[in-house]
Amino acid sequence: MAWLTSRTLFLLLTLLLGLTGLAQIAVQVRRPAVDEAYGKVIFETKSDFSRIRLREKDRVRRLFFVDDSGAEHCQSAIDLATPATLQHGYAKRMFASLLFREPQERILLVGLGGGGMVRFLGERFPATFVEAVEIDPVVVSIASEYFGVRDGPRAKIHTADAFTFFDSPRDPYDAIYLDAFLRAPEISGPGTATERLKTEAFLQTLRSHLKPGGLIAFNLIRTDPHTDRDLASIRAVFPEPIRFDVPGTGNLVVIALREGKSPTREELIRRGETLDAENPDLGFSLAEIAGNRIE
Repeated sequence: MAWLTSRTLFLLLTLLLGLTGLAQIAVQVRRPAVDEAYGKVIFETKSDFSRIRLREKDRVRRLFFVDDSGAEHCQSAIDLATPATLQHGYAKRMFASLLFREPQERILLVGLGGGGMVRFLGERFPATFVEAVEIDPVVVSIASEYFGVRDGPRAKIHTADAFTFFDSPRDPYDAIYLDAFLRAPEISGPGTATERLKTEAFLQTLRSHLKPGGLIAFNLIRTDPHTDRDLASIRAVFPEPIRFDVPGTGNLVVIALREGKSPTREELIRRGETLDAENPDLGFSLAEIAGNRIE
């Protein structure tokens, strides 16, 4: 999740207005400032898990989760003219996974949002079978109606709790992407729905559903106070997680291998250069992503 938030606009305006009663004006202009940046609201609703707002500007449609303070956190963005092009840096960096396993025949996405990764995979890797599991049926409905993401010959959307999703038999995956791993409880709904995804027991379940040589890609938030704890949980199950910086954001992508050791940074860059030549339409450079590896 990319935490592009209107809270920053609010704080800057409050500081400019000073410690006076004029600070109240900042609240009044806060939403117009977001309107200017991301466009007018085209849809808004509240589910059992989230308050959800959609905005659109210059062909780009965005899905925001709204917290109790009114701050908006952008989870998904799709350019309606080129819906298979990833818009967020964190989403591109999650495909650092390709440096370690390519092709990926079966993929599971935990967390759907607007479904940008589903659209990307369907266009760029049409032979890949993609499943997504999303706990919120309202998000699934919005992804279908406003972002064109729905079941197809090579895609299956499950409306289910990821924690209980594996209670039914599942074929193993080449890669699992956890975009919902650290979504804050105050944004995504009841804390237990998110907290259960952070336990070592759940991570062990995920590991057991990977093919040999498979991996998990995590999207984390650097500034979250629990990130160190969550990294420790990942390390308890995957001893050598590989971290990638997401420049210009507060995100951190972690790749956890089912087994084996990671290639060196230099080896990953060379691998990225080869993949870039083989896949010129990705919309980003895997060699550049490899260079963002944190040693």
